[in-house]
Amino acid sequence: MKDPRKRFTAVADAYDRYRPSYPASLFDWLQGLAGLTGGARVADIGCGTGISTRLFAARGWTTVGVDPNEAMLARARAHAGGAEYRRGEAAATGLPDGAFDLVAAAQAFHWFPVAETLAEWRRIGKAAAWGAAFWNLRDSSTETMREYEAILTRFCTEYQERPRARQDTIPALRERVALREAEFPNVDLLSLPEFLGRAASASYVAHGVADRAGLEAALRALFDTRAERGRLAFRYRTVAAAWRLRG
Repeated sequence: MKDPRKRFTAVADAYDRYRPSYPASLFDWLQGLAGLTGGARVADIGCGTGISTRLFAARGWTTVGVDPNEAMLARARAHAGGAEYRRGEAAATGLPDGAFDLVAAAQAFHWFPVAETLAEWRRIGKAAAWGAAFWNLRDSSTETMREYEAILTRFCTEYQERPRARQDTIPALRERVALREAEFPNVDLLSLPEFLGRAASASYVAHGVADRAGLEAALRALFDTRAERGRLAFRYRTVAAAWRLRG
């Protein structure tokens, strides 16, 4: 599988345009858990095109987004959003010691080396800081999402090889830190171009599909079957895990 630091270059534009946002309830939960005030400092690691970084900054928190991929960072910097962006990696952020109240990763921690990342986050966190990881995971309780999953499994050779939050990363975190966990509903109503763009924004679609015409035909058929009034309900569960960086 392609180096995760480079594999998103091919989908930077689609990622920026079509990836989902995160519910306000998630940030309310993080704010209460970590006791974040207006002067809080947040590091968003693996920030990609800055979707989560801008949401942190919109809360009035001083936010730095870190990512190893310059193509993704270029899209992040192109948005007005009040955040700063730097090149760096999860286990080698380049950020100063003891500077942040919250260190977080949105849709990214499953690509990180767990032990090394936890050590780096402890280094850059303040004495009472929290770490957090959260993901938009498709809601497999719905028929539409199960059919979408079946299409990805059929056409994407890398789909089953990718690291997974629930199966891999969250259990690995539980072994090392005391987690607080939460889940929030999140739904997008997508037009056909948005639905196709959402699929195209996945790295395993960019790198692991031989029959692209077949994939698009299957996605169009799913949209035609499941969409209502020209919109398809793309349902997620936003799954979050948080822990004290020290203690």
